[in-house]
Amino acid sequence: MTTTQLKEVFFDWDGTIAHTEAVSIAVTRRVLSNYANEAFGKPMTDVIDGLDMRGKDFGQIGKQFQDVINAGLPKDAQITIDIEDLRINKLRPETRVAILNAHLAPGIGETLAELQDDMKLGVAIVSNSPRLRIQPLLDKHGYNERIPAPRLFSAFEDVAGKLKEDPAIYLLAAQKTGIAPAEAAAVEDSVTGMKAAVSAGIGLRVGFTGLADPAEAAALKQALLDAGAHTVIDNMRDLPKTLKHLSAPAP
Repeated sequence: MTTTQLKEVFFDWDGTIAHTEAVSIAVTRRVLSNYANEAFGKPMTDVIDGLDMRGKDFGQIGKQFQDVINAGLPKDAQITIDIEDLRINKLRPETRVAILNAHLAPGIGETLAELQDDMKLGVAIVSNSPRLRIQPLLDKHGYNERIPAPRLFSAFEDVAGKLKEDPAIYLLAAQKTGIAPAEAAAVEDSVTGMKAAVSAGIGLRVGFTGLADPAEAAALKQALLDAGAHTVIDNMRDLPKTLKHLSAPAP
């Protein structure tokens, strides 16, 4: 699959290592619903149900919410939601508490050990998410030594909010870990993340559906392949052998 030696594995976070996306979406829904109750006297659940939240930052989701509301209002009654105020004063405090209840992908501990100890690969997290959604769970589960703070890369914090599918955060991770993008593998559960890996020139691209809703897994697998994944796995324990296979020299 590649003629370049594999040196690093870049993991997405939400929906890949940690099942935090469902927790984050639940908190986001609650924050927006409470805002709607205060601003309009109703929770606007039907509007919130229609928002595309998967793989999206709160700013992107909040903008969607604002646009949908404004589409039903006359021009002289358009609203502007203070998304940063909601993020700082509502979303973040709730997220800090709720995120600790998220579980990690089964087998992630042994997978990290095999990648690092047996295959001698570096490991980093390359995510859209702010560190407050990552570091507490690494600390809780004891993986903060395997993935120390300098190996956490946040598009929201590190590249001026250039979120995936922009390749900027992947390019930064490659630069900071001292490799060419082609010397890395990316593990992604979202189409936006996979497109970012493709645009960045990441050498090996593995889709992951192990934390997806089972009813959506087949469609997600195909979407990841269409977006540029070389293969898709549904069990994190399969990652080391998958990378060995993909990086093996052609006969």
